[in-house]
Amino acid sequence: MPITQLGSILDLLFIYMHFPPYLLVALGGAIGSVVRWMISIRLDDSLALLPLGKEGFAWPTLLINIIGCLLIGWIAGHRKHSLDVWHFWVVGVLGGFTTFSTFILETTWQLQSQNWIYAFTYVFITFIACYIAASYTLKKSEQRSNR
Repeated sequence: MPITQLGSILDLLFIYMHFPPYLLVALGGAIGSVVRWMISIRLDDSLALLPLGKEGFAWPTLLINIIGCLLIGWIAGHRKHSLDVWHFWVVGVLGGFTTFSTFILETTWQLQSQNWIYAFTYVFITFIACYIAASYTLKKSEQRSNR
């Protein structure tokens, strides 16, 4: 079966299933999260052999983010999906697998629309704001746990 027909098969999975969007997102999110966890567990030891692996470089997370970006790009490229397919696979499965894929897709759409300033501002603000948020809460939680 050619890979281009897979989009139609994804839609077929939902023809006879009429679930509310929140259920599709929840089910997909659970699946994506479990798959991410399983891949991380399986790859953690073997990827530690790569450069910087023993120093704690997040090779499994990087690989998962790349896979998620490949998948979200492929699914988004087949825009004739039903909304159920989008809710389940993109928002649910890939949202649970990695939110980075959504970030990259949104940035890619901005770049394709030649909204350079919006795209780079989004990337910059996302990186800085998330770094500050994570650093702040990490520091605060470490201070609380040392009491």
